[in-house]
Amino acid sequence: MSRSEETRALIIEQAAPIFNKFGYAGTTMSQLTCAIKMTKGAIYGNFKDKDEIALAAFDYNFSRFSAQVQKVIRSKENACDKLIALASHYLDNFSAQSEDGGCPILNAAVDSDNVHEALMEKVACAIDTWMQSIVWIISRGIKEGQVYKNARPEQFASIFVSLIEGGVVLSRTTRNAIHLSRNVDHIIHLVNSELRV
Repeated sequence: MSRSEETRALIIEQAAPIFNKFGYAGTTMSQLTCAIKMTKGAIYGNFKDKDEIALAAFDYNFSRFSAQVQKVIRSKENACDKLIALASHYLDNFSAQSEDGGCPILNAAVDSDNVHEALMEKVACAIDTWMQSIVWIISRGIKEGQVYKNARPEQFASIFVSLIEGGVVLSRTTRNAIHLSRNVDHIIHLVNSELRV
């Protein structure tokens, strides 16, 4: 990695939690310069504008999120156990994630709606990737005889993501994880009653 690539990577790594916590509109260049310990000119010497930093920061946050999800998925053999572990992961990590600003997908979705089309496109792609991983788990589970043949992977993926993100919104807003806990319990019930063979 060249020195300029290292500098860009450092800027992204330092900017990512700030954008996640304060959003695109709420993140100021003074916050970035303070956290990154670089001048505004040095930052803009590596990025053309705040938009470019925000997009790179989202990619960074989503890649960290994806790596955690993949680790959880790989920890189980059975498709239904993978889904339960994945749902439980969001609840188990809710406090730590809240301290870091919350779910990067949800935050960017709310932050970019109607104001930042390029960021919204990245969020839509991230949600699609998340849902497709759930579809893949269920589809593979059907092939391996772990999931009922009449299961509807796409429908379940939509419900799964909606319950997780809805639970995160309610729990973050009320500062009470009971909402996410209830939604995770419901996902576990659906997995065991509607998917598991």
